[in-house]
Amino acid sequence: MRAKRVVVKIGTSSLISAGAPDPAKVSALADAVLRLHQDGLTPVLVASGAIALGGAQLPPVAREGGAGRQLAAAVGQGLLFDSFRRGLAERGLTAAQVLLTPVDVTGPEHGDSVRAVLESCLEAGLVPVVNENDTVMVRNNDVLAALLAAALGAERLVLLTDVPALYESDPRHDTDARRIPEVRALTPEIERLAGVAASGMGTGGMAAKLCAAWIATLAGVPTVIAGADAEDAVVRAVRGEDIGTLVQARARDKQPGLRRLWRALSAPPAARLRGGPDIRRLVADGAPLTTRHFVFCEEPFGTDDVVDVLDPDGRVVARGRACVAADRLADAAADPTVVHHTEYISLLEE
Repeated sequence: MRAKRVVVKIGTSSLISAGAPDPAKVSALADAVLRLHQDGLTPVLVASGAIALGGAQLPPVAREGGAGRQLAAAVGQGLLFDSFRRGLAERGLTAAQVLLTPVDVTGPEHGDSVRAVLESCLEAGLVPVVNENDTVMVRNNDVLAALLAAALGAERLVLLTDVPALYESDPRHDTDARRIPEVRALTPEIERLAGVAASGMGTGGMAAKLCAAWIATLAGVPTVIAGADAEDAVVRAVRGEDIGTLVQARARDKQPGLRRLWRALSAPPAARLRGGPDIRRLVADGAPLTTRHFVFCEEPFGTDDVVDVLDPDGRVVARGRACVAADRLADAAADPTVVHHTEYISLLEE
């Protein structure tokens, strides 16, 4: 019987102190990995911090160039992995470095190979330490962790951050802010509520955590957002204890493919497009959405931006990548496709 997979992602601010890996934080995470192994689980670690580590090593001229963050990642990736390698080795575990991009996980060329090598690592008792390959392009480790959790059929995705949970208001300004312990199904309404508390927090921010939660939960993987500094945060989250916020997987008759999930949900929506009276039927049918299907747009957006599709009552019915910019909406005669049918996810209740 295959051991249960879990994916744990830790952010830069929860791992790096003064430009170097924090020994106490690395040690605590290594302890958690050992305890998960002892519980019969096989964890995959996804860690941010390579850019922060490498940036501290770069000469000023390298930092100032247009590729500064990519160069920092190239320097920092080895440093980041080595801190995990040593911490895990002290506990009798062997780390395996894996550098990936979402294209590697979701694309037809490498997707099967990525899954196969990660499965082989886990079956061999290795601990994959995954980092976004930011030397290629700087993206988002939260989203990468969600894609890996989906690809591996993980039991749980744990997103460790410098925010203890989702809150109903901003705990920095509201001393009575209430933690949201569980979300039965992530919705745009919950997303907006949590966004009040998320603004400006963390390197990737709560917006990135919510993008990851959308992807993972729509792929059937429950997700926990928890504070990295909480005692035994990883083990408690994986065991189902009351810590942070648990976002339950959203039941669907048919799960979308990884590429579609990534394209549609890997970034917060840049604009909202209000549809006409047929928009719910079109989304339910998975039809392409063209200019004649929209009444108006509330904000500007560009080609390849993520947009929300609203019904006439203002409820979000889909989210996806725009094929054209907002200024093309007025081109009713040509009726161009605004959101291709392969580029959006229906958020209608099933």
